[in-house]
Amino acid sequence: MSINYLASLVLIIVYFFYISWGINYFRRPLITSISQKVIVNENKIEALIRFISIKCNNLKNEINSKKTKKKNNLKSYKHLIESSNQKFKYSNFSIILSNMGIKGYYNPFTNEANVNSKIPEVLIPVTIYHELAHKNGFASESDANFIGFFNAYNNYNTEIQYSACFFAFRYLYNDLYKMNPNSAKRIYESLNSDVKSDYAAVSNFWMYHSNRFQIFQKYIFDFFLKAQGQKEGINSYNEVVKLLLLTFDGKSKFILNEGNK
Repeated sequence: MSINYLASLVLIIVYFFYISWGINYFRRPLITSISQKVIVNENKIEALIRFISIKCNNLKNEINSKKTKKKNNLKSYKHLIESSNQKFKYSNFSIILSNMGIKGYYNPFTNEANVNSKIPEVLIPVTIYHELAHKNGFASESDANFIGFFNAYNNYNTEIQYSACFFAFRYLYNDLYKMNPNSAKRIYESLNSDVKSDYAAVSNFWMYHSNRFQIFQKYIFDFFLKAQGQKEGINSYNEVVKLLLLTFDGKSKFILNEGNK
């Protein structure tokens, strides 16, 4: 195979990528599309994480009170989330994805949102919505994170709502811990034992699957995101905290809450 042939093949693939979906990387992220300035400070993060921690506890208690027998939640999420124009699939390569540190991905060449079915169950609903956000043209990782959270949060199913709140808690906890470790620890201790168990299960899962290749993979993905205009690279996922703070009223609800629960 000649170098010219390889170069032509790569150019065709890149061209197809950008005209089919990659052009979305030139779309303005939500954070820059909103005129209101986002102010991130300890008090605002603490107010939101306290609200989210209470939601996590209440939702987990509700889930436990309704449990009668083990059900296939992967199949259930298909029924609750998927629609004719919002289709996704559980990846056949989920074990490989786990070892790569990947929860899911969107394939622009097949227009498929793929989800790692091996990750802890609490992460699956919000990951599904994250990948569907990419499928719908939101290339920014912070946008996909926020849309994933918001759609899961407003789903009527308790387990899907819990997935959203659990997701938000982890991001908020990490940011608050950098500002005030003691405050973050106190709020973590307010979680009930079952929520803490889920937290530990997620940490243990990624620790078990950690390997040297993930460092290289993250470096490549970080470079790719920066090349597509996401200045924060892989850290752009964390920008979701700003969007959460922007839409939270500071007390008991999100401004964009559709009122489902």
